[in-house]
Amino acid sequence: MPDSSDQIVTRRTAALLILLGGAATCALLAVAVVIDPADRTVTGTSSYSRSAVGHAGLAGLLREVGYDVQVNRSRLGRSIAPEDVLLILEPNLRIHSVAELQRLMDGKRRVLVALPKWAHANDLPGPRGWIEEASLLSKSTAGKVARGVVVPASINRSDIDQPWTDRLGNGAPTIEGDLQLVNSDQLDALLASSDGALVGEMTDRDAQIIVLADPDIIANHGLHRGDNARFALGLIDRLKPSPDATVHFDETLHGFAIVPSLPRLLMAPPFLAATLLVLGAVAVTVWRAAVGFGKPHGAGQPEPVFGSGHETLLRNAGRLLAAGDDAAYIADRYARVSLEEAARRLHLGAQSRRGEADNDVKARGVLEDIAARRGVRTRLPGDEARPLAKARRHYDWIEEMFRGSGSSRDPR
Repeated sequence: MPDSSDQIVTRRTAALLILLGGAATCALLAVAVVIDPADRTVTGTSSYSRSAVGHAGLAGLLREVGYDVQVNRSRLGRSIAPEDVLLILEPNLRIHSVAELQRLMDGKRRVLVALPKWAHANDLPGPRGWIEEASLLSKSTAGKVARGVVVPASINRSDIDQPWTDRLGNGAPTIEGDLQLVNSDQLDALLASSDGALVGEMTDRDAQIIVLADPDIIANHGLHRGDNARFALGLIDRLKPSPDATVHFDETLHGFAIVPSLPRLLMAPPFLAATLLVLGAVAVTVWRAAVGFGKPHGAGQPEPVFGSGHETLLRNAGRLLAAGDDAAYIADRYARVSLEEAARRLHLGAQSRRGEADNDVKARGVLEDIAARRGVRTRLPGDEARPLAKARRHYDWIEEMFRGSGSSRDPR
């Protein structure tokens, strides 16, 4: 009997393929959308970092005293309002450009820039995010950032013990090791020595920009020393115009920028619900298509005789046989096979005992006579005009012999 399911693949295979495709899609979405580099243990100079040179301590301090602290991951800082404060702390211009720094600062009214000082290496294993050692960056690296903010600018490094000129009123900070200072005619020195300014301020149109030359004051390893925490809060208060202003830590120049993408947009509210509905509809469509390809059968129509692809294969085989001009031979062979099949079903000459051989020969002769009266001959003349029609008659005779002439006949 023909298979009524007419499936190219089984339901089990289709389910496996859909499962594998769904897993691959989920993995792609995880890589493109869900997995965030900021979720791993971060070292370095970002506000995510708990290492000695990081700024997670400053972010925690600001939250503890009541500041609204956010992280900026937009290259243009689109979420930063005019009254907000932007902190650009030790930007990495070895992998980013001065133009990116300037684009980020463009249009921002209150900015604190801390110049880079340390390079870290050999992160310690484990979840703490500590580093094994740190080394001083070259003065040219710090100067590159300074010149991205003010032009001209130069970097000096000097001893700690020297008198300060303090216009901030927050006292002198505590710094261990080499002291990093900046010199620029464009900066108004708020805390300076004879070698340069530790804190400088400039006004660019309606923007207020503070440059902190030495980041050790606000880094994790130095924030707790002396009055450094109070000094850091004083810098923020100088920039913060109102209690409602938000403090934004920039992370785009530390490599944590979020690049706008359609997959990320579709997987975020309010589009997430619509995306899930579309994915569900696609999954149902793929499932239905995978287990039943082909033209749908109308109501009341019989099931197809042949499975998917078989009809085309048989049709092509018939065309090849017709092209060979051997239809008469094929019909002749089919006639003999039809008689042999009828004899086999009637058990004539199959496994006859010796005493029954003559009776089998007679019965087979009677069978051939019956076939002949129905137009089934063991041989066809070579000039037969319609050999395939004769072959069809052979088939009909076999069907009538063993199935009858009713609707139970096999339509093939």
